[in-house]
Amino acid sequence: MIHNEEFINEFVEEAETHLQMVENGLLAMDEGSRDKENINNVFRSIHSIKGTAGFFGLEKIVELAHIMENILGELRNDKITPTAEMVDLLLNGNDSLKEMVDDVFNSGQYDVDDLISSMTNILKGTNVSDVSLKDEIITSAKTQEPVTKVSKAQLEQVEQAKKHGHYLYKVKIGINRDIGAKEISPVLFFKKIQSVGEIIDSYTDISDIESIDSVMDSDVYFSFVFTTVLEKNLLPIALDIESDSIEELDFGEALNKEIKSNEKLENSKPVNISEMTGDKEDVFVINTEDAIVDDHETDVFLDNNETNEVSELALKKSSAATVVEDSVRVHVSLLNDLLNLASEMVLGRNQLLRNIEEYRKSIVGLDAILQNIDRVTTELQEKIMQTRMQPVGNVFNKMPRVIRDLSKKLGKEVDLNIEGSHVELDKSIIESLSDPLTHLIRNAVDHGLETPDQRKKANKSTVGQVDLKAYHESGYVHIDIIDDGAGIDSEKIKKKAIDKGLINEADLKNMNEQEVLQMLMMPGFSTAEQITDVSGRGVGMDVVKTNIEKLGGTIEIKTMLGEGTTFRMILPLTLAIIPSLIVEVSQFKFALPQVNLQEMVRLKKGDQSKKIEYVHNAQVLRLRGKLLPIVDLGQVLGLVNLKEKEINEGFDGITRILVLKVGSKRFGLVVDSIYDEEEILVKPLPKYFKNCQCYSGVTIMGDGKTAMILDPEGIVNKASLRFMDEQVKASEAEADDQLNELKELQNMLIFKCSGDETFGIDLSLVSRVEEITQNNIDQIGNKEYIQYRGDALRVIRPENYLPVSKKDHSPEKLYVIIPKLVKNPIGIIIEKIHDTMMTSIHLNQEDIKGRGLLGSTILNNKIVLLVNIYELFEMVSPEEYENESLKNRSGEKTILLAEDTPFFARLTKNYLEWAGYKVLLTENGEQALEVLKEKPVDLVLSDIQMPVMDGLDLVRSIRKNAKLAKLPVIALTSMTSDKDKQLGMQAGFDYYEFKLDKASILYTLKNALSKEVK
Repeated sequence: MIHNEEFINEFVEEAETHLQMVENGLLAMDEGSRDKENINNVFRSIHSIKGTAGFFGLEKIVELAHIMENILGELRNDKITPTAEMVDLLLNGNDSLKEMVDDVFNSGQYDVDDLISSMTNILKGTNVSDVSLKDEIITSAKTQEPVTKVSKAQLEQVEQAKKHGHYLYKVKIGINRDIGAKEISPVLFFKKIQSVGEIIDSYTDISDIESIDSVMDSDVYFSFVFTTVLEKNLLPIALDIESDSIEELDFGEALNKEIKSNEKLENSKPVNISEMTGDKEDVFVINTEDAIVDDHETDVFLDNNETNEVSELALKKSSAATVVEDSVRVHVSLLNDLLNLASEMVLGRNQLLRNIEEYRKSIVGLDAILQNIDRVTTELQEKIMQTRMQPVGNVFNKMPRVIRDLSKKLGKEVDLNIEGSHVELDKSIIESLSDPLTHLIRNAVDHGLETPDQRKKANKSTVGQVDLKAYHESGYVHIDIIDDGAGIDSEKIKKKAIDKGLINEADLKNMNEQEVLQMLMMPGFSTAEQITDVSGRGVGMDVVKTNIEKLGGTIEIKTMLGEGTTFRMILPLTLAIIPSLIVEVSQFKFALPQVNLQEMVRLKKGDQSKKIEYVHNAQVLRLRGKLLPIVDLGQVLGLVNLKEKEINEGFDGITRILVLKVGSKRFGLVVDSIYDEEEILVKPLPKYFKNCQCYSGVTIMGDGKTAMILDPEGIVNKASLRFMDEQVKASEAEADDQLNELKELQNMLIFKCSGDETFGIDLSLVSRVEEITQNNIDQIGNKEYIQYRGDALRVIRPENYLPVSKKDHSPEKLYVIIPKLVKNPIGIIIEKIHDTMMTSIHLNQEDIKGRGLLGSTILNNKIVLLVNIYELFEMVSPEEYENESLKNRSGEKTILLAEDTPFFARLTKNYLEWAGYKVLLTENGEQALEVLKEKPVDLVLSDIQMPVMDGLDLVRSIRKNAKLAKLPVIALTSMTSDKDKQLGMQAGFDYYEFKLDKASILYTLKNALSKEVK
């Protein structure tokens, strides 16, 4: 028999989930919601807690849940209307249930009499006759002896059941006999009961229970009366209990008797069934409640002719529920052990690959085996990590109550908007997030939002707005706490800092806006005019920063005076394993988290577009016309004497600079060598490294040696790096120029094949680049294949299909580009990788033409041919792509494409025409609106970022136009974060697509147009 603690722990977990649902539902009622489904959900959750608690004889929990259930029953029957006082009382009751569930073994010692009395008074005040019991008798069908008394509400329920051919049963089960011996928990058994019938009432005989530990020692009996469509011979099979535990009841003639409406609640007394039936083991109390159904059921009675069919369905459903489980409970310690083992396996994988590298080419088949080990290890680690991921909603769901309580205490009206509750983080991060998030929410309400009078004077709504958002960006999870309050006065911060002696005026003059705001995170700092018990003591913001940094995250502050403030927490998905870049300085290797890495720059002699200059005696990198502050890692770490070395070039004449981003700041980090990327297992810093701000942890690399994990933010602080004013205080004109430039930027992979031409492919279309040798290529017929991740992958040489030169000889070492966003990937064999660069493409479509080419551009004084991989693959497998083209055609439809970048416009137009669409091309939203006025269009495809009028303003204009309001509009963009997508959908887009994903775009187009036809 399973030990009782497992049952009890399962009840606690289940109850905690229900109680959170109850709180959310009650808060919705407090905001004026009269949604019947919401009240039903709250009612069911409370009933589930009461019913399962009855199994364990948790009398206080049952009593409190019962009276709350009575009130909710009256609410859902529209007998009473929810008031603020009533919701307050129910919330207090829910809080007491939480306390008792958290301390379940001592729950019987809690005093809830005052709460129950107050709730009883609410029911008394309703003057509703239903809450009293009436001497209506349900009798045993077998003996015709009375079984119990019922209330009017229950009589109505039973009468409805009788009309629709239901049966009425009394069932008595033993905890040991029917539950423990069959290794099923009370929680699951209670759900099984609800899946086959509607419970009228239930009771547990706790006369023999001295403590909760004795629940499993003696066979405690749980009795319930319920209606069901199942006949008596089917019920034992459905519930998996003995047939002698079931007694069929007679509805009785008393159902037709008139009920007096003036009976009071105090006349309601428990009915001792043993006195009526002679059964001394079982005591049963009828309560004032309606039928209870499972969360996924509906309160519907069936006609007689449907009963047999439903009986079979219910029996099948119940039987299936006992066999098929879609989830299993696993102890957290087991998940932690699995995670640790997976981490060690990743480390072992790295060591294996490093040590056996020299044998890969000499042992036939070894390369494929190692690739498979690499793939399986990565997938295993990812799956195990997923088991620890939890939605941030687990923390966010607590905030409405915090907001409600604070707003009442401070006399402010606050509206809380929560977005992104589904975003997931590692369990350890979720557990540590509650306190800092609560503190920031309290600060937003207390410090950020003005009082209703102040807001009215400022021409704002008297209701303050707090937004809590979570979204993915750049491999991190961003959590924004936004208020529309008064904002933060930076001058006030400066004055406070000087008054407290935290900084001198000379240093203050050199600080930018962001650095001034970061002073709010200093210990003891506060701008509050008065100290309250809510916030303003100057303790907490520094703790928030410390806690977030312990999680490997950062916190940013943005504010605008009079308009509001945003606190942004940037958190890693997990703390255990992170992708990193291995670099070397002075023969020491270090691991740099890739999440901070934007790009890598190699400087060669004579390269005028990228060179190191001096500004105020500080070295900066001129990169694409912008100045980037740089620092030498060796100098910061004290590995190289400043007098002995200047940032110049490495031993091979090349200077290697890593462009990093920390918050809103970008800088260059100079290193001697760059090795491979590697997934590393993060270990905490030893105590004697705690004060070294340049390191965030330590790891063991594939060769078995240890390496320090670099902390980019710590490096910035250690180097006292000053950021140029143009970087942190760009004027609006400069910001507009940068935005327009970014619209044209593309990340390109530059490479060569066997001929003399240089080619380019957008990196968004590249999944991986694999290094291979000639021996890795297998010839089958006239086609070439390689082994890739355990499967055969066809590879092609572009020069065999494109109108370019080619040479017969081929070097031993080759590369294969593995594409993505294509239905049937084919590897592209190339001979040399020149560079990857983020650059502005000025597409020339006239001088150099040919199938498989989008056109040409000039990069670093060389002509680069831009490959259209969709056309290239169509040339390789024309029959397959012709069939796909026919499949995607949906008649002669006209598509309006708004795209300002010639490269993307040409690429998109090509595959739309390939799919049979007529395409009208415009460069911005304003041009698109002009076309819509003049020509009929079936659908609009629009980029987001465009000059003159962007995609968001375009779709808003379309939705405001009565004639165009229902026109399908699809966003076609490279801005794919959750936040960007949400903004797009709110603006009015029907769908949101990544602009290079041909297959997905064509599918969405066809789907949108077919809906429009309907």
